[in-house]
Amino acid sequence: MTSFCQLCNSTNLHAHFQNDAKSKSSLAISFCTNCSLIQQQEIPSDEELKIYYSHNYRQDYKSTYSPKPKYVRRAGMTALDRIKFLESHVQLSNQILLDIGAGGGEFVYMAQKRGLRSKGIEPNLGYSTFSKEQYGVEVKTAMLSDIQDSSADIVTLFHVFEHMAKPLEVMKKLYASIKDGGHLFIEVPNILQADASPHNIYFKAHLFYYSKFTLACAASQYFDVVKVEDRGNLKVLFKKKPQSSENISSIQLDQIEYSQSRIKQKGWFEYLIHGKGIFKPFLRLERIVTELFMKQTSPKEILDSLYASRADFSRPFSKHQLKRGAAWSSAGGLGFVVVEALC
Repeated sequence: MTSFCQLCNSTNLHAHFQNDAKSKSSLAISFCTNCSLIQQQEIPSDEELKIYYSHNYRQDYKSTYSPKPKYVRRAGMTALDRIKFLESHVQLSNQILLDIGAGGGEFVYMAQKRGLRSKGIEPNLGYSTFSKEQYGVEVKTAMLSDIQDSSADIVTLFHVFEHMAKPLEVMKKLYASIKDGGHLFIEVPNILQADASPHNIYFKAHLFYYSKFTLACAASQYFDVVKVEDRGNLKVLFKKKPQSSENISSIQLDQIEYSQSRIKQKGWFEYLIHGKGIFKPFLRLERIVTELFMKQTSPKEILDSLYASRADFSRPFSKHQLKRGAAWSSAGGLGFVVVEALC
């Protein structure tokens, strides 16, 4: 049982219980009243995490040891949006990018097509092998500790950082791994977002639940914030500091109070009305229909088609591009039109 905050070392923790979104079992959660970080009270050891992510995590959450076509498509769509976010703030051409927790390698492949010298690491052998066999990209079966110093201009972690048991030690390692003047791009679930279902917030595999305040605080010894996007998932782009600081920055009292207030507001009313959760069944239906009518093509062909539909990264997906790139059925397109009209 962890009795102190992994971010600020405070022992002022307010404990309560939540249900795991997957198993529905009880999870012991703590809110730090000193910095507002939310963490699980039971933090596994490094060895336990290494075994779990090498052997069990992908099976537990995706029910497979290699991505299904629908997951390839979803990962490809998300990868394009992440590249667009990066490209808005960083010069990408010929930069060395390292994706930590690369999964099936879809982002590494899309980044390579965009002109980055991209590579990745992934602890699960099935997924890292899939990356190399399907896309021909460099994704090593490895852990964070295996990364060499000053080996990348840009390091990315997408829905990975919340799984890591020692956030400050991770930031120190990331700082060493990135070249001078380089960037760190992290995306995590956003504990303050309004559009997360009350049944889909807490997971046993998520050791920490970050806000824009606590994530910036965790990085503050080593990185400066460049850009924050917190509509839905939390995306933060950081730039490596010329010299690391001795201590993390403090979080302001009004930010802590705001976070505490937002957590209390979470519930079905906020999700359905403010978070527009009432429209999500239509979106889910559209996705189901789209994936049902997907052509039986290879993972690489799926990604190439998506990339071709997004030739101009300065603009968001249009319906025409999505239809062409994702092989929409007419029913899927109708689902999108219905939701668009409702919103």
